[in-house]
Amino acid sequence: MWNSLNDNDILDFALLWDPLGGPAPESIATAFSIDMSEYNHRLRGAARFQLARLEQGTASPKHIYGLAALTALAHDPRK
Repeated sequence: MWNSLNDNDILDFALLWDPLGGPAPESIATAFSIDMSEYNHRLRGAARFQLARLEQGTASPKHIYGLAALTALAHDPRK
């Protein structure tokens, strides 16, 4: 079962892989045991959640992600 606490892990993973063009589906499956579609869904949700926390001023100093990076990760290319 998915643990929502893993959302920060997905954000960290995405930010790590972003300069390399993003992770391969095999890397996602190995790291999280989910497919690419679920990864993209979780990633957008986690990024939007962190953006909302930044906007509300409730982000913890332990887990602050760059606004530009979060905005890019939260974007749904289908829209």
